[in-house]
Amino acid sequence: MPQAVPVLGSIGGAISGGALTGTAAAVAGGVAVAGVTAGAVGTVRSIEAAQKSARATQAAAQTQMKMQRQQATRQRRQAIRASILRRQQAAAQAQATGVADTSMVAGGLTSLSSQLGANLGFSSMMSGLGGQYTGLTAQAAQFGSQAELFGSIAGLGFGAFNRAGQIGGYFK
Repeated sequence: MPQAVPVLGSIGGAISGGALTGTAAAVAGGVAVAGVTAGAVGTVRSIEAAQKSARATQAAAQTQMKMQRQQATRQRRQAIRASILRRQQAAAQAQATGVADTSMVAGGLTSLSSQLGANLGFSSMMSGLGGQYTGLTAQAAQFGSQAELFGSIAGLGFGAFNRAGQIGGYFK
């Protein structure tokens, strides 16, 4: 707490150098010191709470990203199954109609494979972007709440400090 000594000394000097004397100055000085102390303690506590909140927010974001990855994996598997089923149905129809070994059937089956690849690529890209969005949203919320918290703490501390003389004036 060595950094606090010059600060507290300047607070005492600012109060005793003003219009207050005796008990009023002592009360005002005590209020100023209490305000600064409360502000410091509040700042430390708010930082601890903000860090806990940040860890919880990150854990929630990680869980949401894990859920998105699992959902994307499930969708890819479903797309593969559907593609296999369509290929088998097309091959069975071609066999039944006697055109199984034609270039038309080969082109259709190749088209089904190409569509599957495009769909899987898009799904993977969207999953990655969704995870990135979730992480950035959580980070933005964390920084926003930290800014509000620190602003409130600063306002309380400076408010108590600025009103120390007024509070001491009640004890004249």
